[in-house]
Amino acid sequence: MLNKIVLTNIFKKLLEEAKNSYDDFNAADGKIGDGDLGVTILHGLEEVNNNINKFNDDMGANFMLCSQAFVKRSGSSFGTLIAFSFMNISKNLKGKTECSHEDIIDIFKTALKTILERGKTSLGDKTIADSLDLIIKMLKDNKNYSNVLKLATKQALDDFKGKKIRIGRARMFEDKTKDLDDPGMLALNRLTEVF
Repeated sequence: MLNKIVLTNIFKKLLEEAKNSYDDFNAADGKIGDGDLGVTILHGLEEVNNNINKFNDDMGANFMLCSQAFVKRSGSSFGTLIAFSFMNISKNLKGKTECSHEDIIDIFKTALKTILERGKTSLGDKTIADSLDLIIKMLKDNKNYSNVLKLATKQALDDFKGKKIRIGRARMFEDKTKDLDDPGMLALNRLTEVF
Protein backbone atom coordinates (compact mmCIF):
# COMPACT_ATOMS: atom_id res chain seq x y z
CA MET A 1 0.00 0.00 0.00
CA LEU A 2 1.27 3.46 -0.90
CA ASN A 3 0.24 6.41 1.23
CA LYS A 4 1.70 9.68 2.55
CA ILE A 5 3.95 8.00 5.13
CA VAL A 6 5.35 5.44 2.69
CA LEU A 7 5.87 8.10 -0.01
CA THR A 8 7.71 10.33 2.46
CA ASN A 9 10.06 7.48 3.40
CA ILE A 10 10.65 6.61 -0.25
CA PHE A 11 11.71 10.14 -1.15
CA LYS A 12 14.01 10.40 1.87
CA LYS A 13 15.74 7.15 0.84
CA LEU A 14 15.90 8.20 -2.81
CA LEU A 15 17.75 11.36 -1.79
CA GLU A 16 20.32 9.34 0.16
CA GLU A 17 20.96 7.11 -2.86
CA ALA A 18 21.11 10.11 -5.21
CA LYS A 19 23.90 11.53 -3.03
CA ASN A 20 25.75 8.19 -2.96
CA SER A 21 25.47 7.71 -6.74
CA TYR A 22 25.95 11.34 -7.78
CA ASP A 23 29.37 10.88 -9.38
CA ASP A 24 28.43 7.56 -11.00
CA PHE A 25 25.34 9.06 -12.64
CA ASN A 26 27.29 12.04 -13.96
CA ALA A 27 30.08 9.78 -15.25
CA ALA A 28 27.66 7.45 -17.05
CA ASP A 29 25.89 10.42 -18.62
CA GLY A 30 29.20 12.05 -19.53
CA LYS A 31 30.06 9.17 -21.85
CA ILE A 32 27.17 9.99 -24.18
CA GLY A 33 25.69 13.31 -23.06
CA ASP A 34 26.06 16.41 -20.90
CA GLY A 35 27.29 14.57 -17.81
CA ASP A 36 24.67 16.20 -15.61
CA LEU A 37 22.32 13.33 -14.80
CA GLY A 38 23.53 13.14 -11.19
CA VAL A 39 23.00 16.89 -10.83
CA THR A 40 19.48 16.65 -12.26
CA ILE A 41 18.40 13.80 -10.00
CA LEU A 42 20.04 15.15 -6.85
CA HIS A 43 18.71 18.69 -7.23
CA GLY A 44 15.19 17.47 -7.95
CA LEU A 45 15.14 15.10 -4.99
CA GLU A 46 16.65 17.75 -2.70
CA GLU A 47 13.82 20.10 -3.62
CA VAL A 48 11.20 17.38 -3.04
CA ASN A 49 12.68 16.74 0.41
CA ASN A 50 12.81 20.47 1.15
CA ASN A 51 9.03 20.47 0.70
CA ILE A 52 8.22 17.06 2.14
CA ASN A 53 6.61 18.63 5.23
CA LYS A 54 3.89 19.89 2.84
CA PHE A 55 2.86 16.33 1.92
CA ASN A 56 -0.69 15.57 3.01
CA ASP A 57 -3.09 12.64 2.72
CA ASP A 58 -4.00 13.52 -0.90
CA MET A 59 -1.57 11.50 -3.01
CA GLY A 60 -2.38 13.55 -6.08
CA ALA A 61 -1.33 16.74 -4.30
CA ASN A 62 1.90 15.07 -3.15
CA PHE A 63 2.91 14.04 -6.66
CA MET A 64 2.13 17.58 -7.87
CA LEU A 65 4.56 18.91 -5.24
CA CYS A 66 7.17 16.49 -6.63
CA SER A 67 6.52 17.75 -10.15
CA GLN A 68 6.91 21.37 -9.08
CA ALA A 69 10.15 20.51 -7.28
CA PHE A 70 11.72 19.08 -10.44
CA VAL A 71 10.49 22.03 -12.52
CA LYS A 72 12.06 24.46 -10.04
CA ARG A 73 15.46 22.79 -9.73
CA SER A 74 16.05 20.97 -12.99
CA GLY A 75 16.31 22.47 -16.46
CA SER A 76 17.53 19.31 -18.17
CA SER A 77 15.44 17.24 -20.58
CA PHE A 78 15.52 14.27 -18.17
CA GLY A 79 14.33 16.46 -15.29
CA THR A 80 11.51 17.79 -17.46
CA LEU A 81 10.37 14.24 -18.27
CA ILE A 82 10.32 13.41 -14.56
CA ALA A 83 8.37 16.60 -13.79
CA PHE A 84 5.74 15.86 -16.45
CA SER A 85 5.48 12.25 -15.30
CA PHE A 86 4.81 13.35 -11.72
CA MET A 87 2.27 15.92 -12.95
CA ASN A 88 0.32 13.34 -14.95
CA ILE A 89 0.47 10.85 -12.06
CA SER A 90 -0.90 13.56 -9.73
CA LYS A 91 -3.94 14.07 -11.98
CA ASN A 92 -4.78 10.36 -11.83
CA LEU A 93 -4.42 10.17 -8.04
CA LYS A 94 -6.27 13.36 -7.13
CA GLY A 95 -8.19 12.84 -3.88
CA LYS A 96 -6.80 9.34 -3.21
CA THR A 97 -5.34 8.83 0.26
CA GLU A 98 -3.77 5.47 -0.53
CA CYS A 99 -2.84 3.56 -3.65
CA SER A 100 -3.87 -0.01 -4.40
CA HIS A 101 -1.78 -2.47 -6.41
CA GLU A 102 -3.62 -1.37 -9.57
CA ASP A 103 -2.94 2.29 -8.72
CA ILE A 104 0.77 1.53 -8.35
CA ILE A 105 0.84 -0.21 -11.74
CA ASP A 106 -0.98 2.82 -13.19
CA ILE A 107 1.70 5.11 -11.73
CA PHE A 108 4.34 3.30 -13.77
CA LYS A 109 2.07 3.17 -16.84
CA THR A 110 1.54 6.92 -16.63
CA ALA A 111 5.27 7.57 -16.31
CA LEU A 112 5.95 5.30 -19.29
CA LYS A 113 3.28 6.94 -21.47
CA THR A 114 4.57 10.41 -20.56
CA ILE A 115 8.19 9.55 -21.36
CA LEU A 116 7.30 7.88 -24.67
CA GLU A 117 5.18 10.85 -25.78
CA ARG A 118 7.18 13.80 -24.47
CA GLY A 119 10.57 12.18 -25.00
CA LYS A 120 9.56 11.21 -28.55
CA THR A 121 11.03 7.77 -27.98
CA SER A 122 9.85 4.21 -28.54
CA LEU A 123 10.20 0.97 -26.65
CA GLY A 124 13.40 -0.73 -27.78
CA ASP A 125 15.36 2.53 -28.05
CA LYS A 126 17.34 1.55 -24.92
CA THR A 127 16.03 4.16 -22.52
CA ILE A 128 14.40 4.34 -19.09
CA ALA A 129 11.11 3.61 -20.90
CA ASP A 130 12.27 0.03 -21.45
CA SER A 131 12.93 -0.37 -17.73
CA LEU A 132 9.48 1.00 -16.87
CA ASP A 133 7.85 -1.34 -19.39
CA LEU A 134 9.49 -4.35 -17.75
CA ILE A 135 8.48 -3.16 -14.26
CA ILE A 136 4.84 -2.94 -15.40
CA LYS A 137 4.93 -6.45 -16.89
CA MET A 138 6.48 -7.95 -13.75
CA LEU A 139 4.13 -6.12 -11.36
CA LYS A 140 1.07 -7.67 -12.98
CA ASP A 141 1.84 -11.00 -11.30
CA ASN A 142 3.83 -9.88 -8.28
CA LYS A 143 3.11 -7.55 -5.34
CA ASN A 144 6.63 -7.78 -3.91
CA TYR A 145 7.44 -4.26 -5.08
CA SER A 146 11.01 -4.03 -3.85
CA ASN A 147 11.89 -7.32 -5.48
CA VAL A 148 10.20 -6.47 -8.79
CA LEU A 149 11.82 -3.03 -9.02
CA LYS A 150 15.31 -4.43 -8.48
CA LEU A 151 14.83 -7.45 -10.76
CA ALA A 152 13.12 -5.57 -13.59
CA THR A 153 15.59 -2.69 -13.74
CA LYS A 154 18.56 -5.09 -13.60
CA GLN A 155 17.06 -7.34 -16.26
CA ALA A 156 16.39 -4.33 -18.51
CA LEU A 157 20.07 -3.36 -18.30
CA ASP A 158 21.09 -6.94 -19.12
CA ASP A 159 18.57 -7.27 -21.97
CA PHE A 160 19.98 -4.21 -23.75
CA LYS A 161 23.68 -5.00 -23.40
CA GLY A 162 25.14 -5.12 -26.90
CA LYS A 163 22.38 -2.92 -28.34
CA LYS A 164 22.71 0.67 -29.50
CA ILE A 165 21.00 3.61 -27.80
CA ARG A 166 18.74 4.91 -30.55
CA ILE A 167 17.56 8.25 -29.20
CA GLY A 168 18.99 11.60 -28.11
CA ARG A 169 22.57 12.76 -28.28
CA ALA A 170 23.80 9.20 -27.74
CA ARG A 171 22.93 8.39 -31.37
CA MET A 172 26.05 10.30 -32.44
CA PHE A 173 28.21 7.66 -30.77
CA GLU A 174 26.65 4.83 -32.81
CA ASP A 175 28.19 1.40 -32.01
CA LYS A 176 30.07 2.73 -28.97
CA THR A 177 26.77 2.81 -27.09
CA LYS A 178 26.42 -0.97 -27.46
CA ASP A 179 28.95 -1.36 -24.65
CA LEU A 180 27.39 1.31 -22.44
CA ASP A 181 24.38 1.30 -20.14
CA ASP A 182 21.80 3.97 -20.85
CA PRO A 183 22.32 6.47 -17.99
CA GLY A 184 18.59 6.72 -17.17
CA MET A 185 18.22 2.94 -17.03
CA LEU A 186 21.33 2.73 -14.83
CA ALA A 187 20.04 5.45 -12.51
CA LEU A 188 16.65 3.78 -12.11
CA ASN A 189 18.34 0.48 -11.29
CA ARG A 190 20.57 2.09 -8.68
CA LEU A 191 17.73 4.08 -7.13
CA THR A 192 15.61 0.93 -6.74
CA GLU A 193 18.28 -0.39 -4.36
CA VAL A 194 16.69 1.81 -1.66
CA PHE A 195 13.68 -0.52 -1.60
